Amino acid sequence: MSYTKEKWKLSLNHNWKTHPFSIIVQGKYGVHSTTIANIPTRMTIPPQEQKANAQLIAAAPAMYEALQTILNMALMDKGHWAKTIETEALAALAKAQSS
Repeated sequence: MSYTKEKWKLSLNHNWKTHPFSIIVQGKYGVHSTTIANIPTRMTIPPQEQKANAQLIAAAPAMYEALQTILNMALMDKGHWAKTIETEALAALAKAQSS
């Protein structure tokens, strides 16, 4: 799976009323930052929840890599929890990779 490998970061856009939260990567090829996603303001979603959604998106690459590591460990360990971990990890990774 190919995605932007630089560290994803939550950006608080205090002066931007329509998109108060963005997910950015910094410093790629001399660019100050590049936007991965904007979280638009929605009256039906409280601001705290909008921020939490943005934080979750920003953490996605780290969680993906951690899940890959957990899956690799489960595949090596055929113990009691290994099969459950393997099943859940494979399902989550498949969801992340589907288009």
